[in-house]
Amino acid sequence: MMKLKVRLIIFACAAFMLFVSFKILEPEIRRQQKRSDNSLIAGGVLPLDMVIKSQVEEYKVDWKYSLGGQSPWTIAARWIDNRHIHPQKVPELGAVLRELATRPIIAADVGIKGTQLKLSLTLKGGQIVAFKPEWYARHDIINGTPYAGRDRHNAEIAAFHLGRVLQFRRTPLAVGRRVNLKTEILPVATPELKATFFTRGDNTCFYGKCLYCKGPDDGVCAKGQILEGTIVMWLPSEWTLKTVRHPWSRTYTKKRIAKWETDSDYCSKVQMVKMYSSGTFLLDLIDTAIFDYLIGNADRHHYEHFSRSKENMVLILDNAKSFGDPDADERSILAPLYQCCKFRFSTWQRLLALQDGVLSGVMKGVLAQDPVSPILTEGHLKAMDRRLQNILLEMENCVAKNGMNGIVMDHSYH
Repeated sequence: MMKLKVRLIIFACAAFMLFVSFKILEPEIRRQQKRSDNSLIAGGVLPLDMVIKSQVEEYKVDWKYSLGGQSPWTIAARWIDNRHIHPQKVPELGAVLRELATRPIIAADVGIKGTQLKLSLTLKGGQIVAFKPEWYARHDIINGTPYAGRDRHNAEIAAFHLGRVLQFRRTPLAVGRRVNLKTEILPVATPELKATFFTRGDNTCFYGKCLYCKGPDDGVCAKGQILEGTIVMWLPSEWTLKTVRHPWSRTYTKKRIAKWETDSDYCSKVQMVKMYSSGTFLLDLIDTAIFDYLIGNADRHHYEHFSRSKENMVLILDNAKSFGDPDADERSILAPLYQCCKFRFSTWQRLLALQDGVLSGVMKGVLAQDPVSPILTEGHLKAMDRRLQNILLEMENCVAKNGMNGIVMDHSYH
């Protein structure tokens, strides 16, 4: 009997705390926090610029941190678990990124997976990475469908750090790097890769091997010998991946409309599938939809998760079809959110803390550290702030319609 009373007291206390938290984060209070200058946040004591500065310091990395002879690749491999690719805060992160950006390249090959041109590089110490080359200048606008254009290499860098700021930590490590094609790539390139090199004027170019890599007309060119790109760290081979068709994938044709685009009850059908009826996958996909909407990525046709684990996560990989048009907000990316009306309380809490310009300010400060900075234009940074408000409105609509029924309070699965 005594144990039962204790459990009831604990349950009552927990319920009270959840109620208080909900009231603190209630959308009406969010509206009251609107301001046009650096006024106090939520009646607190810190001006907006101080909040941004504090958050930038929280997410900046120490590029000068010494590993003391330890292998950066071994350290990064130890970080991975069933729910995260890296820890929330660890001093070695800056050092690992530094090594990705500077370690000598000992082998180079074509990157044959996927539709887009990339290289597979091996860095000193045996770490395999993908190198995604620069196709566009930072201010270029990609017109057409929301998934139009080639990869934007800088998007991978921004996506990695956004994953950190949102506290998802499911995006692979990415850092900018400029390589000399003549001195760093060609001497260690495989014959298959070398065969795709050519010159255009004074520039060294290559077209590699991929679905859209047909010849010199599809090649990418350096500025002289120097090509900017992004290094994306591969996961260790022991973490094998399983690829799954995204339930909200697009048809990529105007002639055929996907079921989710016309069926308002689509989410309930998704939840009839065993892997989405319980566990973390559906909530992960909703988090991923929020992430993709912020970066403007409408190309999430598949997703990956670890094949060997029961407690698992949806990895947020291949984010280069993002930041194409800062003026376009593709609402359909958020379909998992507004059709399911379910989301993590911790995600909602984090988004509320990043509104009113905090998100763009923090991202700008953190991205300034990258070797190929600036990573995003002011237009793309401000677009994230605007899209964040749209996400919060969708969440507010869900709460207004369903109450707290769709808010998942379990922080342990974030």
